[in-house]
Amino acid sequence: MAVQLNHIAGNSYFLDGDNGVGVYVFSDRTCLLVDSGSSASQAKKIMTVLSEEGLQIETIFNTHAHVDHCGGNQYLQTQCQCRIIASPLAAAIIENPILGPAMLFTAYPLRVLRSRILMASPSKVDQIIGPGSLLIKNELFQIYDLPGHSLGQTGLATPDGVVFLGDSLMHPRMLQEYPFLYMVDITRQLETLAFIGSQKWPFVLLTHGGLVEDLGDCAEKNQARIAVIAQEILTLLDQRRSHEEILAAMLIQYDLSANSGQYYLVSSTIAAFISYLSEQKMIKNRVEQGVMKFYRGSFRDRKEESTGKG
Repeated sequence: MAVQLNHIAGNSYFLDGDNGVGVYVFSDRTCLLVDSGSSASQAKKIMTVLSEEGLQIETIFNTHAHVDHCGGNQYLQTQCQCRIIASPLAAAIIENPILGPAMLFTAYPLRVLRSRILMASPSKVDQIIGPGSLLIKNELFQIYDLPGHSLGQTGLATPDGVVFLGDSLMHPRMLQEYPFLYMVDITRQLETLAFIGSQKWPFVLLTHGGLVEDLGDCAEKNQARIAVIAQEILTLLDQRRSHEEILAAMLIQYDLSANSGQYYLVSSTIAAFISYLSEQKMIKNRVEQGVMKFYRGSFRDRKEESTGKG
């Protein structure tokens, strides 16, 4: 797929494709990338397009450490000697990519989870950042803390008011095609969506789907989708079920591909919902015959729990 440089506003641009990459151009014709694509192959295309425009990559800002956002880091850092900026949690995974699939598997990961589809090549993070102002080459950027989809996800606003939000929410067009959302922390994701929905940013770009026309509506659609998935899991838990049983039911319901990578990505999301519903005191858990079972707590369960019985 051909990659093109598209203007948004001022010195802010994006490179289109399956994984959109943000670009901010400085006065000396160097540029900052927001994410680096999914692979060395995509990174080569990015570098070629920018070189044809007379631009030199100087900095990569990684919104988070999923391979489709940092897969081009190593290639670009080697070719351009560019520096990389990321949050503390994202940096830990970018520099130690094995942590990503290890989190999915909760141990040293299966060989199939150590593929380039789920694990980027390591790269060096030169600057750790947190939310707030960030000065780069005497130009002021703003960093936003946007956890939920991943640990340590951040967004970047350029001096032009263009905000790159990574995967902090799903574009409405993508929601129709992929209604099952991948998240690791539902509580934080809902907080992130509430924050995003309250903003009046003039331009917002998502990695998958591109520019967002109505940010408030987009946030509401994502909140509604989370509510639907949570309710579907709650309905399943009218009966006592294990994590694996919930996972199997959701894989079938959403007709999701059951390859190894997808299986563990969905499994992680199911675990996040179980954690969220437990945190909200909507479900309980108990080990039965060596299997952890989850279920909707009845009034009696809640009463016994509050009095210390049961």
